[in-house]
Amino acid sequence: MKDAVEIVISDTGSGIAPENIEKIFDPLYSGKLSGTGLGLAICHEIISKHYGSISVESELGTGTSFTIRLPFAVQDDYELTARATV
Repeated sequence: MKDAVEIVISDTGSGIAPENIEKIFDPLYSGKLSGTGLGLAICHEIISKHYGSISVESELGTGTSFTIRLPFAVQDDYELTARATV
């Protein structure tokens, strides 16, 4: 995606099994006993409504990375840019 901000969120947890990767953005799917299965579904919906994308890479026993891409906003031919402060 050109003219976009990219955010990568990674962990070193247990990872997600390959057979579950396709399901993680489905409403009410959870790989946890106490999960509602709404968190990633809601994230996916919000990001999509903003013309962005979210993808995941995971390896069992190593961890998971989510990459979020959001386009810069354009309002009345004035380009607004996102700036991150650390």
